[in-house]
Amino acid sequence: MDGTTALLILVVAVVVIVIAYGVSMARRGRLRSLSPENKARYAQSWSAIQGRFLAEPAAAVQEADQLAVSILRERGARMDDDRRLPAEMRRAREVARTNEGDSGTEGLRKAMLQYQTIVNGAVGESTRKSLDSQRKEVAS
Repeated sequence: MDGTTALLILVVAVVVIVIAYGVSMARRGRLRSLSPENKARYAQSWSAIQGRFLAEPAAAVQEADQLAVSILRERGARMDDDRRLPAEMRRAREVARTNEGDSGTEGLRKAMLQYQTIVNGAVGESTRKSLDSQRKEVAS
């Protein structure tokens, strides 16, 4: 075996290891970070959705689901099969489904908090506007 063949084998081995590591990370649920521009865009979208919650809670929950799907797709999550959805997304949808028939907004607020977990994980909690504070303002 000459030096060129050994180098080629080494390069192929490194490529295989890098690919295997990437697949392993994806299976563990590691998601890519968003660019600062996309973080700001998603944070702004989330703020607008939260602002609509008081007037149209059911519509806001639907928009929150769409935003969460966009965020998770951009971060590299597999969204093609309900069984493979990230745990946070499954929880948010379950809470939303469970509380669809609620006459009040409390169940929908709980669903929004689940979606907020997804948004916060992607854009950071510093952009957060709490639904609890909105609820307190309305109650006053």
